[in-house]
Amino acid sequence: MIGVVSDPTFMEHNTGSYHPETPIRIQYLHGLFTAKDPGITMVEPVPASVDDILLNHQSSYVERVKRLCESGSGYLDPDTAYSELSYSTALLAAGSLIKLCEMALNGMIDSGFAIVRPPGHHAVFEKAMGFCIFNNVAVAARKALSSFGLKRVLIVDYDVHHGNGTQESFYHDDAVLYFSTHQYPFYPGTGALTETGSGVGEGLTVNCPMSYGKTDAQYMGVYRYILVPVIKAFQPGIILVSAGFDAHAQDPIGGMRLSSKCYGAIAGLIRDTARELGIPVVYTLEGGYNLDAQRDSVKEVIAVLKGGDAPNIQPEAWPELDRMLAEHGKTWSL
Repeated sequence: MIGVVSDPTFMEHNTGSYHPETPIRIQYLHGLFTAKDPGITMVEPVPASVDDILLNHQSSYVERVKRLCESGSGYLDPDTAYSELSYSTALLAAGSLIKLCEMALNGMIDSGFAIVRPPGHHAVFEKAMGFCIFNNVAVAARKALSSFGLKRVLIVDYDVHHGNGTQESFYHDDAVLYFSTHQYPFYPGTGALTETGSGVGEGLTVNCPMSYGKTDAQYMGVYRYILVPVIKAFQPGIILVSAGFDAHAQDPIGGMRLSSKCYGAIAGLIRDTARELGIPVVYTLEGGYNLDAQRDSVKEVIAVLKGGDAPNIQPEAWPELDRMLAEHGKTWSL
């Protein structure tokens, strides 16, 4: 059984008429879940507490976001818009992911997908960034460690942009492994191959930066030959997925060439590896700015989470993959 949070409430974060991170993103996706499906249980969105948000964010920043939203609308940074209901919607985004994690760890659902906005993976400790207000996946990971009895959490991020906020949250941490595939060089400028963590977190940041124009087969090489063995070696208690669909070939912002089926193939690798370990997988929406491509990609992921066959895309070896294997092979048996 899949738990899904999908609700028009997430459209209440108003980013203005011309912002790419538009409320319509939720409207398009919500249509996938309007009919009853015996394989899906719909979960009502719930807000995170302020204490939950403070697990990953500075109190003065949280208070500033609340105050600004109460006073009207504007921008928290050059890219991140806010409106009167943005603070409450951002609490719902983080809280809904936390709820799905709790349900999955308690055996109430096998996996989950939080169809929420604003996205989160660029938000850092003390500020908003890149359309993101609170870092939903980082908050959920910290909550899982502090309240749900887990010792290790693994985060997979396949947004076309590197999740600098998530990396920063756990760069010196040995309880959370952060794995990212992303276009590089590209916004926000972080995510180099040699950024692998520090101190007790050394080796637990697994960046797989890729140059413009990579294909399904090239992505599958990274996920099959790097992510799968890393998951098995790290032995997390849960896998959280920052699911950005802006590496799709039709996306207007990204520069990659993925098909919707590739997202289903990646979901299949993650699902099958998680099953071997007996752990749940919970997704949260990040980027994706072509409405049709995002909807079709989410549909592929949901079909796999429901137990369907994953698309068969054969991995391809290529020089950048060789460099990734050499770097991350210093820590992991690849």
